[in-house]
Amino acid sequence: MTLFTNPWGTGLFGASFFSITGLHLLHVTGGVVALIAVGVRYKNGRYNADDLEVTGLYWHFVDLVWMFVVPFVYLLNLSH
Repeated sequence: MTLFTNPWGTGLFGASFFSITGLHLLHVTGGVVALIAVGVRYKNGRYNADDLEVTGLYWHFVDLVWMFVVPFVYLLNLSH
């Protein structure tokens, strides 16, 4: 399977899969960078525990969304 071809069905599945997983990867990368930045600044005393908690909530939101994205992408291909 590539971005525009899918040997098992329509090319829309490949495009959807790679687009959605790429967008998720972008958010995960942003979350890791934010967690590192806030963690280092928290250690140095610049941020408080509330800032660390908000960043953790973002991280878990990205994790929660992924639990819905994976079934949604695979359910798109059920009709083929």
